[in-house]
Amino acid sequence: MGLPKLRLPLSVFLMALNQLTWRTTLLCKHANKKVGAQMKSLETVILDILETKQPENVKELVQLVQEQVDAKLEDIQKEVKNLHRKGLVSLEEPTHHKGNFISFLSPRKSRWFWIIICTSILSFASIIFFPETGTPLSYLRYIFAFVLVAFLPGYCLTETLFPREDALDVIERFTFSIGLSFAITALVGLFLSFTPIGLTLATSLPALGSLVIILAIVALIRKHKTQ
Repeated sequence: MGLPKLRLPLSVFLMALNQLTWRTTLLCKHANKKVGAQMKSLETVILDILETKQPENVKELVQLVQEQVDAKLEDIQKEVKNLHRKGLVSLEEPTHHKGNFISFLSPRKSRWFWIIICTSILSFASIIFFPETGTPLSYLRYIFAFVLVAFLPGYCLTETLFPREDALDVIERFTFSIGLSFAITALVGLFLSFTPIGLTLATSLPALGSLVIILAIVALIRKHKTQ
């Protein structure tokens, strides 16, 4: 038994054939365009983008190149370096304009410094004006004393030793601050015990506060120099 035969009018057949030819032509044009873009020299694409769109940095240049051609990041970076060696592209390090020290003291840039100064001043004030026991203000006195003893000295020393923000992460900076604070407090207490004024809360807190302020100023100067 033979296969069934499909009978179509000649006009319908010609219409389907024309539609198939039109779609095939569009696909061929799209494929030729993509192949042409891929065969286009990566060097030419980079130079054309630099001349017409003028990207501000290499990252922006890579994004613009990848929008036009299917190229890997490593290939684009390699081609940019080759153009730099040929003298066709100039690569420069980003410049950081260092402001003066007065502008660096602004609370927006040195918030940590002013927090330390205010905490130290409040510690001094709590010793002078707040009673040791008997009132709720006494608890504030011991809270400021604890922060001054257990955190601020080590934090200021850590900021002095590691002024760059990327030198330590938050956990490392916090750990150093606690450990160094107890070490500094012990040394200050040992020093005061051999002096005529002796080691008391009224003598140790001002001594620690003065040391904290000195270390904070030194840390601020180092941060300004390394910004």
